[in-house]
Amino acid sequence: MEIKDLKYFVEIAEQKSMRKAAASLYVSQPNLTRAIHNLEHEFGSALLNRTNKGVEMTTFGEGFYYYAKSILKQVDEISKIKMNTEKYIESRISIAIGKLIMRDDMIYQYYETIRARRTGIHIIETTIEDVLNQVEQTKADIGIVTINNMQRAAFHKLTELKELEMHEIGEGPLYVQLGKKNPFYERTAIDAEELLPYSRVRLPLDFFANINNSMTIDGKLQVSDFDKTIQMNNYHAIINMVKRTESFIFGNKWQVEELKRGQINSLLLNHCDVYQKLIWIKRKREILSPQAEDFLKLFMDCYAD
Repeated sequence: MEIKDLKYFVEIAEQKSMRKAAASLYVSQPNLTRAIHNLEHEFGSALLNRTNKGVEMTTFGEGFYYYAKSILKQVDEISKIKMNTEKYIESRISIAIGKLIMRDDMIYQYYETIRARRTGIHIIETTIEDVLNQVEQTKADIGIVTINNMQRAAFHKLTELKELEMHEIGEGPLYVQLGKKNPFYERTAIDAEELLPYSRVRLPLDFFANINNSMTIDGKLQVSDFDKTIQMNNYHAIINMVKRTESFIFGNKWQVEELKRGQINSLLLNHCDVYQKLIWIKRKREILSPQAEDFLKLFMDCYAD
């Protein structure tokens, strides 16, 4: 088996077309056909079926695709290691984060841990649904999310469908987090109905946000009852909005200390039986890179119960 053949197979599978894959790789279609035949002969099973619309993976091919992607990614990491005697190592990691305002010093601590000459750290702050997609599509090494008890069953089902592993880190109550402009800033707890006159800042709607809309917070009010909303897609912008206005967010215990440093207080909701879970995910068929393992260990030290 040659790495080149795996690369050709993955490109064909993603393009769903021999012609498009050939154009993308700058090779002839006969070369691609030969590479696929080599792989099918070696593994004794068909990888692709030709259709009127192009090509599609067989059942065996779908499983083979994830292993091929993992191998190619590891080969790419190995190719980045140059001249170890000169201490030239490029460290790269991509993390997708959903519904968690992470500690600012986490990235600094991670850098201090690896101390590579060249370091690439890509943080994708996004929705829960997009975290799943980012990890599934190998755009992120790991995903970290907070979900509530109403969302957990759907989240678990989607991780199974997308061939992802799901690991629970901890559990905690639902919080309301607001800044000094809000009249309830000095409080430690609040009734949900007291928040109705104020705007709730939220991320763009996704599948999991829609689940939330029908969730009862305190036995009476649903999330959809808070119809004054401000939608933002940047976590730091959300923090600044909460600090400078009377608005609030529904949050979690893992961001209490970080928000406190920015003069945002966290209040418990009275009569609320909603609880949050902190979870990390990875692809089932892939071994974590050393960089991802280092980051995950640091994250667990900071956040695990």
